[in-house]
Amino acid sequence: MCTRVSRRALCIVWAGLVLTGCRWYGAPKAEPEADLLAVGPDQEALSIPPDYVSAAIDATGGLSTWIQTKEQRFAAVVAIYADDGSFYLTEHDVAVYPWSNAITISSHEPRAKFTWQLVDGQYDVKQGDTRLDVSPRAQAGRDYAGALLQIATTPARLLAPGIVLSPRPAPVRIQGQWYQPIEAKFPTQKVVVTKKGEEQIVALDPYWTQGVYYQNQKSRLVDLVWLGNPAAQRFLLVRGYDYVPVQEDGVLAPTKIELFRTDSQETFGVRLFQVDVKP
Repeated sequence: MCTRVSRRALCIVWAGLVLTGCRWYGAPKAEPEADLLAVGPDQEALSIPPDYVSAAIDATGGLSTWIQTKEQRFAAVVAIYADDGSFYLTEHDVAVYPWSNAITISSHEPRAKFTWQLVDGQYDVKQGDTRLDVSPRAQAGRDYAGALLQIATTPARLLAPGIVLSPRPAPVRIQGQWYQPIEAKFPTQKVVVTKKGEEQIVALDPYWTQGVYYQNQKSRLVDLVWLGNPAAQRFLLVRGYDYVPVQEDGVLAPTKIELFRTDSQETFGVRLFQVDVKP
């Protein structure tokens, strides 16, 4: 179900879709490929996190709960914004795999069904011809997938191998709330390539080379993440709201997510996506 509409025209439709409440839900029967992604962490390889990371993990359910969380699935109403303020309304089915650093997103659009996937930094359109995508951000699938993965699985991302974290010396105030910024340097990515019939492992710069995790000083949640690649002049902000347990006694995840254009100064720009998790 997809429509390009003005803000006013969408009010009734939007209310009917999202005002009945929001929650994540357990995974239905998985596809064979999903079984390979739905794994736990290598617990022996997990290092002892610094206090601020432990606090962020505890705020969303605790490390033991996250270790048991191999897969999370949800359906969402998604508004994709154009530069003129109008937006395209659709629905996405999302599966995230915290310890595989992976996400799969599917949508049924008027001209085709699309499925795209991001696995450990490697992006792939699994189904559908992107030339048939009529949404205003048709070329932003990789940014969108990466941002959702970051905000939905932040504790696992903070524990990712090779990441270098450095808290800034002073907190900042953002929209009335105090945050502790934690700078991140993301490691190079090792990928397998085939040259002259032989497979070789090469190291590539990550799509996002650096980031800032903003930790709310009151709740200890990391609910705002800045992602950047200054060399490519690529910047994005993603924010989560209204965290609830995915399942009873499960990890906490946001029921609303917004993506914003930003810059090297980490300022909020125009809104690009709004994601409301369906009940």
